[in-house]
Amino acid sequence: MKNLILFTSIIMCLSFTKGTNTPSNNGYIKSGENLTFTASYSMSGIMTDIAEVKMITSTIKTKTRELLRLKCTASTYTNWDSFFKVRDLYESYVDPISLKPSLYKRSIEEGTYKKELKYLFKRKSGIAVSTLNKKGYKDYKVDVPIDSKTLDIVSSIYNARILDYESMPKGATTVLDVIVDSEVQTVSIKYLGKESVQVAKDGKKECYKLSLAFGGKEIEDIKGGKYIWITADNDRLPALIKADIPVGSIQIRLSNYTK
Repeated sequence: MKNLILFTSIIMCLSFTKGTNTPSNNGYIKSGENLTFTASYSMSGIMTDIAEVKMITSTIKTKTRELLRLKCTASTYTNWDSFFKVRDLYESYVDPISLKPSLYKRSIEEGTYKKELKYLFKRKSGIAVSTLNKKGYKDYKVDVPIDSKTLDIVSSIYNARILDYESMPKGATTVLDVIVDSEVQTVSIKYLGKESVQVAKDGKKECYKLSLAFGGKEIEDIKGGKYIWITADNDRLPALIKADIPVGSIQIRLSNYTK
C-alpha cells in the first residue's frame, strides 16, 4: 500500500531548473501563504479522500540573513490511520529571492516505517551534505554532488510556480535536477497550454497544464499519465495534480488557501 503515499512525491517534484527558463521570485511566493490540499485515491473508479497536505511559508531570521521557510506536511485522515498511518514533515529553508535552498529536512512516518533526512547545501563546494537517520543508520553522511541550480523536493514546486509560462510555446519540454534519497534525479516537464479547472472554492480558473515524466527509484513506480495545473494569475497556485499508479490513480486538489 506504499503507492498510496506517492502523492507526497508528486506534489513536491514539480519545478524547472534547466534550460532557458531560469526562475526568479517575482513576488509570487511570499511569507504567510497557507495552502491546503486534499489527496484522494481510486482503485475502482471512485475517488476517496484519504489525506491532507499543507504547504506553509514563513520568515526565519538567522544571525546573518533572512530565509523563507517552506513547510509541507502530509497526514492521513484519522479514519485511515488504522489502515495506513502517514505523518510526514518536509522543510526547505530558501533564499527569499532566488528560492534556492540552503537546508532541507525530512521526517517521515508511514505505517511502521520511520526516517529522517537532512541536506546541507554547500554550493561553493559543489556538494550537499546528506545526513540519514533510520533503522540501521545513525547520522550516516554522504556528500552529494550538485550544481548551482539543484533543488530539493520542496523548493522545486515553488520554483515551478514562478516561471514565465506565457513565453513558453505549447509542447515545450524542460528538465529539473532535484535531490531524492541522497541522489540527484531528473524530472522532465512538458507545457501543454492552458485549461480551466476548479480552484478551491473560487470556481473554475484558467491554468497552465503540465505533464510530468519522473526518474529515480523513489518515484519510478508512478506509471501512466501525470499532470499538474497551476493557475495562470499572480497567485500561481498548484490547483490540481493527477497521476496513475499500478493499483489505481491518485488526485491532489487545492481545497483552501490564504495569501
